[in-house]
Amino acid sequence: MSSRSPSRRRFLCAAATAAAPLPLGGALAHAEARARTDTDWMGDWPSPLRAAVRAAMPVAVRHARASAKWPFGAVLVDPADGAVVAGAGNSSESGDPTAHAEVNLLRSAAAAGIDLPGHVLVSTAEPCPMCAGALLWGGVRAVAYGTSIARLIAWGVPQIDVPLTELVRKSLLPRPSVARAVRTEITDPLYRSLSRATGDSHV
Repeated sequence: MSSRSPSRRRFLCAAATAAAPLPLGGALAHAEARARTDTDWMGDWPSPLRAAVRAAMPVAVRHARASAKWPFGAVLVDPADGAVVAGAGNSSESGDPTAHAEVNLLRSAAAAGIDLPGHVLVSTAEPCPMCAGALLWGGVRAVAYGTSIARLIAWGVPQIDVPLTELVRKSLLPRPSVARAVRTEITDPLYRSLSRATGDSHV
């Protein structure tokens, strides 16, 4: 007769199962699931605002998918109630190389009289240095993005390899809070299929 109690046997069985290596497919799925929860919240992000940002990202993705060539999108969120108050996609194929989603959004927000320091910008991808500079000059309260510049470069999307956080750190302007890797399970698929052969500048 075993001296181990049923509860101890259950514990040892569970521990052995947890310690066993996952099959390759399971390991990849586990890594993907973990990536979805690895958002890096830097600065002031109350729980309701985090929830609002996560809920706003699918709207930004819709703007990205509506873009004619480069699938980048951005929206402005009102922290007071979590509402999306404006959105834009990329339109640089029109001949204006500055018409990135974030710049288009800032322009439309300014035209509508929206108070930028009172709002949060949510972008499907990490803002490039041009867009990051515009966001800093605009004084937005916070910036949240999905896919990083590093991932875009790894997938062959031409970029200027300067992280948003580096520009924020060096800025003498009011510094926004930053959230990285928000809802990457819906933003990363926008960019995985872009070809290295395009040779075009980002967005």
